[in-house]
Amino acid sequence: VEGGSEAQVLDAWMNSWNDPQMRRLAHCSWGWHPQAKLTGDIVEDERVWGSSEWGIGAVGPVFGEDLVIRGASHTDGICMNTSAWLDDVQLLDKGIIVHKDLVDLAKKLGK
Repeated sequence: VEGGSEAQVLDAWMNSWNDPQMRRLAHCSWGWHPQAKLTGDIVEDERVWGSSEWGIGAVGPVFGEDLVIRGASHTDGICMNTSAWLDDVQLLDKGIIVHKDLVDLAKKLGK
């Protein structure tokens, strides 16, 4: 874990579980809702346009029994203004759609 004081707090929290699964990526999602706002409620926050949400640690049976990851705990984090590439092709640049096939769709959604 790299970063400032918040990163140090997260690192200490993950270490406190003494469980290597707490360093495992559980899931990732992308925010595409044009009206979602950052509120502190993960259900809306993970949908904020141009964001990404990263889950680490345990995964319950919500995605299917064969995908369960046993672990001491789970947490999610939101990254605002995400830049993302898929197979070396950039889709997002700091939360703005830049892929030529998606720009018009984003404009239709008001973004």
